Amino acid sequence: MLSSIEERWDDLINMQEEQNQMIRGLFSDNGRVFSDQEKQNLFEVQRLNQEILNAAGLHKAEIAGKLRDMKQGKSKAGVYQVL
Repeated sequence: MLSSIEERWDDLINMQEEQNQMIRGLFSDNGRVFSDQEKQNLFEVQRLNQEILNAAGLHKAEIAGKLRDMKQGKSKAGVYQVL
């Protein structure tokens, strides 16, 4: 979460992917039996991870929109300068 606060979204996504691999590793052991509490905790981690990814995606979309607006503004300014 600190990465998101510091707006290091790429780091956050990489950490998320690493965490997903670790969780998959837990589930790949067919002999492992999870307690009900462990199962609940893992599902909560999964839910929180999805929220983080959604927030990162929304943030990136917002920045992309602002950059498009800036590019359009520059294009319009260029047109006025030509006139």
